[in-house]
Amino acid sequence: MTRHPSPIAALMALIIAALPISAHANSGVLVFGGTGKLGVEIVMDLREADEDVTVFVRPTSDRSGLKPLGVSFVAGDVLKESDVEAALKAGPFRVVVDALARDGDTQPDFYIDSMRYISKWAQATGVSQVILHGSVGAGLSQPIYPKARWDVMGPTITAKDHGERHLMESGAPYTIIRNLVLLPADIKESGKAAITTDQSKRGVVTRDALARFTIECLDNIECINEIFHAYDDAIELPPGRYRDTMESFKKADN
Repeated sequence: MTRHPSPIAALMALIIAALPISAHANSGVLVFGGTGKLGVEIVMDLREADEDVTVFVRPTSDRSGLKPLGVSFVAGDVLKESDVEAALKAGPFRVVVDALARDGDTQPDFYIDSMRYISKWAQATGVSQVILHGSVGAGLSQPIYPKARWDVMGPTITAKDHGERHLMESGAPYTIIRNLVLLPADIKESGKAAITTDQSKRGVVTRDALARFTIECLDNIECINEIFHAYDDAIELPPGRYRDTMESFKKADN
């Protein structure tokens, strides 16, 4: 069984495809989680693509890594609906990217509440695409999530699943890019990293690869209302737990 987009989301995708580029070329991209390690990679690639980028930040967030990139900022608390509403209404934004990661002392429901507000106001303000970076283990991919990690990570994966559902049911056109094992920031992709709609695929992936996939899916009708799994089977890893993990996935999948 596969998840089907709502009729409203399907209609919106058709409308987007019919729009000339000039109809939304001057509206920007709003990034949630842009000060994190993944978010910074995404923002850098967006700026290299000459996108007008606004980053939603907490008032206390360190913006030093983003200021040289020439981005705009809007401050608020993603768990306060009024702050998210104000940020979306400060647009227009044609695309929203969610690269959020909760702090260790924040409850997993962070992923439910943040996406509830983001998707609601993205739809209400006419955003053409919400790109969510999620986790393998959500939705139909739960059976391939490592059972040994479920006791610890289960509540987080379940919350991310609910967040995905809020997005898919909101009526906002969506793109979900899931990852299972995100490698350290100093490891770069092999050049052969890929995404697939096969929700039984799992693997390791790098942040720069996820940023590339974000750019490739931006305004791409083939990515609208799709769920992807990201992986890099060709990456060379040093001996240790990450290489052992990748090899174990390959053996299990063969």
